[in-house]
Order: sequence, then C-alpha cells, then structure tokens
Amino acid sequence: MLVRDIDKKLDMRLVLKLRQNTDLFNALLDFKTKLPVFIYSKDEETWMSTYLPKKSDNPKIGILLKRFNALELDDAFVIDSRINNVKDLSVIDRLMEVPSFIVNRADMNSGYLNIYARFHSMRLDEVSQILNEYTLDSENARIEWLGPSNGIMYIMDLINKEYRVSLITYLIPMNGEGDPNLSSLKSDYLIEVANSLTKSGGFISVLYSDSLLNANMQGITAVSENDGVYLFSLHNQYLSEVRKRSNEKHINRIRFFVKPFGDRYEVTVFIPSVNIYEYYSIVYDVARKYQNTVTVKNILPYSPEIWDFI
Repeated sequence: MLVRDIDKKLDMRLVLKLRQNTDLFNALLDFKTKLPVFIYSKDEETWMSTYLPKKSDNPKIGILLKRFNALELDDAFVIDSRINNVKDLSVIDRLMEVPSFIVNRADMNSGYLNIYARFHSMRLDEVSQILNEYTLDSENARIEWLGPSNGIMYIMDLINKEYRVSLITYLIPMNGEGDPNLSSLKSDYLIEVANSLTKSGGFISVLYSDSLLNANMQGITAVSENDGVYLFSLHNQYLSEVRKRSNEKHINRIRFFVKPFGDRYEVTVFIPSVNIYEYYSIVYDVARKYQNTVTVKNILPYSPEIWDFI
C-alpha cells in the first residue's frame, strides 16, 4: 500500500490559531514570518519547540535568545516551553486524544500558534464539542479552516514550498520489544503516526487497511470500517530509541509512515532538509547499537515523484 492509496482517507481538515498572554507569545508578536514549531512529549508532559532562524532581520532576536535560554542548533535557535497547563493551549492535548486526529504540522507567527490537522469525519462531533469550549475566547482561539481535506500529498507540496523537506526510509525488525504482532493481518496496511505524543510508551497512530479487520484484535479500534481506518498504538523498541534521541536533538519530524516489508517494517519520515543529517546520524547510530538490524533504504529531497514508491 502506498501513501497515495490513503491520501484523503482522513477527509476533514482543521486549522486552529491559538494565542496566550505569556512572555513567549508576546515576545513573538513582531515575527510575521512563520516559525516552525514541534509539539512532543517529555516526561508525560506536552512541550513545544519553537525554531528561530539564525539569519534574521529582527533586532530583538538576540534579546529573545538570552531571555528564554534558547539552544543553538546547526541552522537555528530553539526555545522550549511547556504547554500542558496553559489555558486554551490545552485544547491541543484534548484534540490529540480524538481517534484519527493527526497534526500535520505547527508553526507560529504574529504571536499565534497555528495547528494544521486532519481527522476522519466520523469524529466530527467530538472535534466540534472540544472546539466549542475553546472558541468562547475568540481573541485567543480562532478556527481558520474546518472542512474537507486536500490530502497528504497536497499538504506536503505546500510545506515544501515554505521550507525544503527531505525524507528518509529505513527498515527495522517488525516485532520489537512490546510491539503487537501484526504479521497475522491478511490485509495490506499502512500506519501513519498521528503525532509525537505517546500512549503507554507507544506511538498513537492511524492504521489504514484495504479490508475489514477483526474488531477484537488487540490494540486496534475502528474509526471507520467502511474506509478501513483504525486507531492503533504502535510499540517498537527501535522506533522508541530513535524518537527519544530525536527529541533530545530537537529534530522536527513532519510526517511519519510505517508499513510491512516482508518480515520487517519500512519506516518513512519527512523532515526539514536542514535536519536530515542529524536524523540519519541517529538512525545509523541505532543500527550500530542493534548490530545493524536497521537498514537505511532512501535519503532523498522531497519531490512529487516520491509518491510512486512511498
């Protein structure tokens, strides 16, 4: 199964703008250009990394870096901040708990955190109820778009126009420690990791299948059986190791797909091109740790042609 086969399976799109009266949000009011943001888990809490370019005409950037103890990366500076218990921003946690809700990406400009997401229309009632609570504060929580999705391929084209994207594909053993065995599945399937948050140590994911799955299968919950869309928690020691190291290095992962490849998983991750070196260095290091049971298959710049084999 290719990504193009499930391109619009999640048929709804949400763009949500959130703002808070905090030092960080107020300090970034002057930044009109979009700053990439990565939302991730750390010690069971939800955090966000905001990336500021090293080359900037904004005279305040030096002050910001010192004020918020920014870390220096190869291509940017990054500011980490916790968002769990901040009023209105906790909507992110609530939405991420909705089955099939996938955050495509996030960024910040003019003091707003922008969340771009997809989900299945079967979960529209849940999403709408959550949004109803938070949009009472119309100054700080706004819906830019709630409607049909243009699909994954359109989204990746759009992101690549804003900043260059690369991808890496690598193979790992299918049944890592604690990983539910999917080898019994008779159907062709593809897994899309929903976000960088964790559930009992696993990756909250959407599993797309070309046929009906057993409703009693452990770890799988139907979202839309008609569309072959299921909620799934993926556990794999190799992926967990890469995730842990990537979070420590503040590497932004844009999209993340897993599918069967014989008796192994084929993992494809889309990353800003400026971070591709750091990411594949981690993958190779993990391969060495596990006696080269991890095989790198592709390291490529994004282009529309990749959909012929991803």
